[in-house]
Amino acid sequence: VGNAVTDDYHDYVGTFEYWWNHGLISDSTYHYLRAACLFDSSQHPSVECNKAMDLADKEEGNIDAYSIFTPSCNKTGSRRKSLKAHY
Repeated sequence: VGNAVTDDYHDYVGTFEYWWNHGLISDSTYHYLRAACLFDSSQHPSVECNKAMDLADKEEGNIDAYSIFTPSCNKTGSRRKSLKAHY
């Protein structure tokens, strides 16, 4: 199915739980996200929810939250050259 959308509430819960359980965000940010965003629309989040999401993004840093256990692949990475040569 890929990255299917269920509804805003369950998508937020799943996302926040994932970030928190994998140590990408602090306990306080997790609780802030839950308080500020759980009943918001993902299309039109509140100002407070946007602040909470910005804080979570800052805490995650340069980590790809969709692939936390794999090395990054970017323009200058050594893996990029080997992948490009393969294809």
